[in-house]
Order: sequence, then structure tokens, then C-alpha cells
Amino acid sequence: MENKHLDEQIAPNRNNSMSMNSSVTSQLSSAHSSTLTEEKMIEQHFLIEELGIPYLKVDQNLHILKWNQAFLDVTNISEAQLRVCTLEHLSIDNPFILFSLELVQKALVTKSKQVDDFEEDEILYRLRVIPFEDDGMVYLVYEDRSLQRQFENLLTFHHQMEAVSHIAAGVAHELRNPLSVIKGFLQLAQLTNDHQKYYDTIMSEMNRMNGILEDFLSVSRKKMERRWQSPVQIMNSLIEIMKAECLLHDVEFKLDLAETKKQIYVNESMVKQVMLNLLRNSVEAFGESNSNRVLTIETSVQEENYIIEVKDNGKGMPKSVLNQLGKPFFTTKERGTGIGIPLCKKIIEDHGGSFKVDSTYSIGTNVIVALPLGN
Repeated sequence: MENKHLDEQIAPNRNNSMSMNSSVTSQLSSAHSSTLTEEKMIEQHFLIEELGIPYLKVDQNLHILKWNQAFLDVTNISEAQLRVCTLEHLSIDNPFILFSLELVQKALVTKSKQVDDFEEDEILYRLRVIPFEDDGMVYLVYEDRSLQRQFENLLTFHHQMEAVSHIAAGVAHELRNPLSVIKGFLQLAQLTNDHQKYYDTIMSEMNRMNGILEDFLSVSRKKMERRWQSPVQIMNSLIEIMKAECLLHDVEFKLDLAETKKQIYVNESMVKQVMLNLLRNSVEAFGESNSNRVLTIETSVQEENYIIEVKDNGKGMPKSVLNQLGKPFFTTKERGTGIGIPLCKKIIEDHGGSFKVDSTYSIGTNVIVALPLGN
């Protein structure tokens, strides 16, 4: 009886011992996991610091917990402000921090990572907001893409100047017509001694010349800002230049513009750069053999997009070439660089639009550009 009682006392102790061992093992495992997580966070923090990437750490209440020197340098905010102010307070009169705040609030609501670009003049930052559900912390990591944007702008401007130099001959040719008219009527006025009779005609031709020059200069100006503009007005400002270029190369020019009161949010110079590149490609596509050369530009409004179609009946492209089109440095031209079409595609996509090329060998090419419309 005593032995049985003893066995009954020993058995529970064994179970307790096993339970204690399991608990200790679990705690050690948890502690080890916690240590690894902490070590990983320290390692990531060290990596961010070494790379000089601006970052910020806030809690769910938008209190600022951590930052680095790179963040201070970018924002020009003092450490004293970061210690006493919330992200919401700092966003007052600070567009950069306001942009960050809105992205953090979106990340907290969706409980997912948010990525967006902040753009002002030639400054471009890509902001990544990463929320952690475990502790409710939110990390903001800022990637400076300003140099990349400046390089892209420089490349675009370089192509813009190439296009300007290419159409200069057509513009000069177009200016000769009104100049000849003005010269002729001035000579008539001198012979008849009646300047008033020819005044209106001369002024009309001079205004036409001024319009051609103004359109040409609008293409050559270096504008980097975006603003709401009428797509119809942008297209109208290119008509005389396109006519002159087609006339110079014996190409029939057809135009059909759809009217709309809605606007597009664009960089005017860049959109004109795309259109002039497409004009140049179409004119060059005719080669020497085509006798019936036709370039058609049609616009339409489809599903909140302004569609621009540039069609030519040139020699077209086989599928093997069409599949390679758009890849950087691919070109079929003897002196081509292979960055014209990729650059056009990127400009349009950066504006939230789409860029598509359809072509059939020995029939022609159709380029379709779509830009989003707004009220």
C-alpha cells in the first residue's frame, strides 16, 4: 500500500518535470527567435545607416521613434523637432512630410506596404512605407532618384534638340512662302504707291510667320514641369511644323482632330518631343521608292483617354523587327541610336499613358498613344 502510494506520488512528479522541460525549451526557443529577430533588425538598421539611406520609424499614433542623419539632411528638420512633434504636426507647411503622412495613413488602413514617388521640380524620391503588425511600428524608407530623373531629362532634351534640328529645314522652307508673298506685295505697293491696299495681306502673312516661329520655339523650350493642358491645343501647335516637314519630303499630310474640353496632365515639351519623334520615324520610313506617301494623324476620346494615332503607308516592319522594337539600342537605321522609341514609350508611360506600335511589312505602321484625361 505504501509502495503504491509512493508510485502515485512519483508519477505526477515525472509529468511535471517533462512539462517544465517543455516550458523551458519553449521559452529558450522563443528567446532565441526573439534574439535572432533583434539581431536581424540591428543588422538591417546598420545596413541602412551604412548606405546612407534616409529612414524614419513611427508608431501607430504617428509618434516619431527613430531616424538617421540622412533623413535630417534631406528634410532640413532638426532633431529637437523630431523629439517633440508627431508626423502630423511636421506635415504642416511641409509638402514632403505631408506626402509621407498620407502614405503612412494608407499603409495603416490597408496593413500593407505602400510605394509612391514624390516629385517637385527636379527632385524625385521614391518612398516605401512598411507597416509591422506585431508591434504596430511603421518604417519609412526614402530612395533618392533625383539624379536618375535629371539624367532622363537631359537625355530627353538631347533628343528634343535633335528633333528641332531635324525639322529646322522644313520650318525654314515654310517661312519662305509668306516671305515671298510679303516681298511681292511690297514691290506692288511701291509701284502703285498704295501701301494701304496691300496692308492687310502683308500683316496676315507676317502673323502666319510669327505663328510658325512660335510653334517652332515652343518645341525647343526646355520645360520640365507638368500642368493641366488641352490636348487639342498641343496638337494644333504642331500642325504647321508637321505640314512643313511633310511638304519638304513630298508626303501628303492628313489630320483629323477630335475636340474635347477635358485636359491632360503633362509636360508639354515631352509630349511634343514624342510626336516629333514619331513624325520623323514616319517620314524616314518611306525611303526613296514610295511615290504615294501619306501620313495620317487621328485623335479620339476613348474611355477617359485621349488617343493619338500616327499612321503611315511606308515600308512597315516584319514581325522579327517589331518584336525587338522598344528594346534599348536596337535599331535598323544606319545612323540610329536605338533609344528613340524606348524613350517615347517611357515618356508616355511616365505620364500614366500607354504606347503601342502595330506594323505590317510592305503595308505601313500605326503608332497608338493614349494619355489619361481629367476634368
